Amino acid sequence: MPHPWKPIEDLPEDFSTLTDSELVSLLVYWQDQRLDLEREGSLGVFNARLAREWAIETGQIEGVYDLARGITRTLIERGIDADLIGHQPGQKPPELIAAILRDHQDALEGLFQFVKGERPLTKGYIHELHSALLRHQDTTIGVDQFGRMFDTEVLKGQYKLRPNNPTREDGSVHEYCPPEQVETEMERLVQLHQEHSSAGVPVEVEAAWLHHRFVQIHPYQDGNGRVARALASLVFLRAGWFAVIVTRDDRSRYIDALEVADDGDLRSVIALLVDIQKRALFQATKVAADVQPPAETVEAAIAAAKRVLAGPGRSLEPTVWLEAKASSERLMDIALERLREAAAILNDQIGADRPEFKFDTGGLETTLGGVALGYEPNTRDYNRGLCLTIRGYRKSHVGIVAHAIGSKFRGLIGFVALFFSDGEAWQVVSEVPFQVNYAEPYESVERRFRVWLERSLARALTLWRQSL
Repeated sequence: MPHPWKPIEDLPEDFSTLTDSELVSLLVYWQDQRLDLEREGSLGVFNARLAREWAIETGQIEGVYDLARGITRTLIERGIDADLIGHQPGQKPPELIAAILRDHQDALEGLFQFVKGERPLTKGYIHELHSALLRHQDTTIGVDQFGRMFDTEVLKGQYKLRPNNPTREDGSVHEYCPPEQVETEMERLVQLHQEHSSAGVPVEVEAAWLHHRFVQIHPYQDGNGRVARALASLVFLRAGWFAVIVTRDDRSRYIDALEVADDGDLRSVIALLVDIQKRALFQATKVAADVQPPAETVEAAIAAAKRVLAGPGRSLEPTVWLEAKASSERLMDIALERLREAAAILNDQIGADRPEFKFDTGGLETTLGGVALGYEPNTRDYNRGLCLTIRGYRKSHVGIVAHAIGSKFRGLIGFVALFFSDGEAWQVVSEVPFQVNYAEPYESVERRFRVWLERSLARALTLWRQSL
């Protein structure tokens, strides 16, 4: 159906209800961990990798280039180099792709400098940002009034001169701001952003609002998505968080969330941005372990252990681990109660008519080996699993597993929901891992956990139904 353009709207008065404020406590946790990562020398390594990933993925999801996953991983680990890209049929020359990636990387570095300078966001800076991101992109595809595509010049740092309304697969048109209204809309965007900063709008809410409203305006002929993600990144960086990396794997969810926001609901965009920040935090923890070189002497190993135990901040206090572990134990008790309730309902509604089906609950032992989580679980320091077992045509299992993430001294515990049938591999059914950290009050953790648990169990039981 057609989507007519309308002027951007401000946040609702009850904007604080759009998020559960999880990032408030997570930021306390991250600031503690940052001290340790700086001391260990891993923060610089992590930031460099993150910058390269941002530079690659922000153009990948826009179709500026199409880099295979293997090449992407190599560039993230080893640096941006045309020789690592190689010539690919139908693609831009590797030297040009490398130049575009460096432009993206330079633009991100510019965001860090912008934050350090404490400059206010202005239309002029947004023009600078657009010019930097598209420095090596001279043309883009335009569509004339008859639907014919043609190459048109990219006006760097200049607003569009003609409409850029895309036609969807169903033939409907998604209208963005008309060229003659762009100046006024951008002035309003910047003004409202400044008002939000004074009003204390939560970082994830403001980043989602600024990103969506900028895309709604679509002020440039090309590069709007990249600028929007840069602006969202700017909001997070100012608050001490990470740049917003929307990967190719996030693309469908990202587009769906923006379309929901078009209808007035920002919560899907907010949830995606929160998940992206948590993913970066998990990656930081993983990098901290990866970059630590093995000690070559007994004395060096002992000295390294002493540095860890004498590190700064709350992150190494014994109570940190005990707080996170105690919260996790209470959450697992909630999960066990819900699994028992589900088993009782299944036995009553299915088992009564189909006696060959039986449902019961119990413990689950797993090291999570071979399960793709995106980080390395530490099942040595904490590992507790629960299982709903389904016996029928074949045995299936719904599991909830809690495990430490990184060293126990970091006080972070993750939860995943799993499903598998005998003879098959575990599948992760939770959309994102749930995490518990020492900085968040238990009441807030429990509220989030109940929502996560219900969604995860529903997804797992849907997979079981589909396997019948």
